[in-house]
Amino acid sequence: MIGAELQKAIFAALTAAPTVAGGRVYDRVPAVPVFPYVTIGDEQVVDDGNSCDDGWEVFSDIHVWSRPATGSKTEVKDLAPPIVARLRTALAVTGFVVVVAALETMRTFRDPDGLTEHSVLTFRYLLQPA
Repeated sequence: MIGAELQKAIFAALTAAPTVAGGRVYDRVPAVPVFPYVTIGDEQVVDDGNSCDDGWEVFSDIHVWSRPATGSKTEVKDLAPPIVARLRTALAVTGFVVVVAALETMRTFRDPDGLTEHSVLTFRYLLQPA
C-alpha cells in the first residue's frame, strides 16, 4: 500500500523554495494559524492493479485558506496556480512511480463563518510500485 509516502511527497513539493503560502503547509493546523495557509486534506486510494501489475489511483485534496480584509476570493485563487504547478508534475514518491499526476477539480467558496475564503483542489495520481 501507499501509506504516508504520497503525503510526504506533496508536503515536500509545497514547502520547497520558494514555498507556497509562506511555508504554512499543514497536516494539523496550529491553534492560531496565520493566513493564508494550505492543508493537506483527505485522500482516497482505489486499487488499480491488474493480473500483471500492482497500481493505485489516489485522489488527494489540498485546501487553501485565506481571510483577506477585503473579503475577496482573489488570494486563494492566486495561491492555486503555484500549487497546481508543483503537484501536477511527477512527484518523488518513495517506493513508487507516478504514472499520472493531474488536477481533477478546484472549488472556491466562502466558509460559513463569513470571514474565511476557501479553495479545495483535488488531484488524481496513478501510482505503481518502483
